Amino acid sequence: MSIIGVAEGKYFDDLQVGDEFGSSVTLTETHLVLGSALLGDFNPVHVNETFVQNGPFQKRIFPGPFTLGVMASSLGNFFAGTAVANTNISGKFLKPVFAGDTVTTRWTIEALTYKEKLKAGFVELVGRCVNQHGNELVESTAVVLVNSKPN
Repeated sequence: MSIIGVAEGKYFDDLQVGDEFGSSVTLTETHLVLGSALLGDFNPVHVNETFVQNGPFQKRIFPGPFTLGVMASSLGNFFAGTAVANTNISGKFLKPVFAGDTVTTRWTIEALTYKEKLKAGFVELVGRCVNQHGNELVESTAVVLVNSKPN
């Protein structure tokens, strides 16, 4: 079954260890404001321009969970209609992300474990997010339960 307007995602059977995929997006002021609001994260480092002028970055930064969410969107798109569940995602935040940054996410499949009873398999991934300058922003790991192809 296809999802209208969304390319069908990859099934477990389509995958191999070492496969890579990702996405790139330029984050804007709108992303920063809406992301902080949706997360309920009103820390002044995200929402107060005056506060940050005397801080280490001199401008507002994105909440870490927002950047991790941007990375997770690559998973959702790659496995559109085939993922059963994202069972785990974690991230280590290495550098700040600012409005105007173009962030590129790259995921690599590290392990595949098929579960006959589920007719699906666990896909273990390692992710990396960098900005337009090549600075590594986030290191991440994720596990997605993905359906096998229907008979």
